[in-house]
Amino acid sequence: MNGDVTTEPVRALLDTDALDRLRDRLAGARLPAADTGGWERGVPSDWLAELVADWKSFDTAGFQSRLDGLTHLRADVDGQSLHVVHAPGRGPDPLPLLLTHGWPGSFCEYLDIIPLLTDPAAHGGDPADAFTVVVPSLPGFGFSAPPPPGGLTAEAVAGLWHRLMADGLGHPRYAAHGSDLGAGVTARLARAHPDAVLGIHLATPGLPTAPEPWTPAERAYAAEAEAWTAEEGGYAHEHSTKPATLGAALLDSPVGLAAWIGEKVTAWSSTTDGGAPAFDRDLLLGTLTLYWTTGTITSSLLPYWASLHTPGSALPADDPSPVPTAVSVFGGERVPFPKPPRLLAERFYTLTDWHMHDRGGHFPAVAEPRLLAETLREVFRPLRG
Repeated sequence: MNGDVTTEPVRALLDTDALDRLRDRLAGARLPAADTGGWERGVPSDWLAELVADWKSFDTAGFQSRLDGLTHLRADVDGQSLHVVHAPGRGPDPLPLLLTHGWPGSFCEYLDIIPLLTDPAAHGGDPADAFTVVVPSLPGFGFSAPPPPGGLTAEAVAGLWHRLMADGLGHPRYAAHGSDLGAGVTARLARAHPDAVLGIHLATPGLPTAPEPWTPAERAYAAEAEAWTAEEGGYAHEHSTKPATLGAALLDSPVGLAAWIGEKVTAWSSTTDGGAPAFDRDLLLGTLTLYWTTGTITSSLLPYWASLHTPGSALPADDPSPVPTAVSVFGGERVPFPKPPRLLAERFYTLTDWHMHDRGGHFPAVAEPRLLAETLREVFRPLRG
């Protein structure tokens, strides 16, 4: 015990009663009528039917076995119970590295990349690049307990993360990476604790428009972001305005849950050479099973509510944290995200590295774990020691 932070080893166990209910609900699923439409109106009925059929036959015992191969901790940080995956590095001086996921993801996004980071020598790398990896589940996601009713802002979660790292796990100095919601948490972590955070890496961070005057690249990005929000941003508007209403439907219906999450995973993933989403099918099924068995879909929407309804929650422009910041912009999504220009990123961060990739999509740790691992080794190498 360190201050108000305690940690203990636990088993991340899928609830068997919830699995039984899931089998019953999938067996009696009521699916939409077949149609000839594509993805323009949302998830196609034939694709959804295939996903539900795959979920019925999903090897939940195999998924549980994979979870059992990890070291899980329960951390209590100032009264908030957190689930944490902890993986010690194998090298002469492993650097503590905090990884934060987003929505509709989970700690499972990092299953493939963890061994590449903790034991680089076993994967063709230099043991001097080893990391001790810490992957907490955001409050209200997976095995972490729910946040307060109104959710927590990225800044509030960053405060929990620092207490976890410094007081709970004994890492007073560490690096951090985040994507999606995790990028916002990581950015706030650097602002709040520049003496502790050696450096951060962000994967395709979503950036708000900064105050004018704008460069031509910033103006083009603002127009692209506005058009994307009008066509693709309905999910975020619902999350941030009526999460309880949407959550009630998704909590009760596995088909609805599969449609809501599956459509976004497919839209935001890059694709394989064969045209399939680079987000592994079993990982999608495991992610759905995790959301269902933990009953956390509603609480996973609350970061959007907290962000919209908390004054000052947006990252301020033109006042960057001094923490060295590397940004990787990953592309190749089926529905492309607006890609921020470097000049805009420089108004929010002290940039030390900027990488552009035509692959990886919104889930680079899943789609391109080796590329992301190599990037993290490279950008944090100068900060070691």
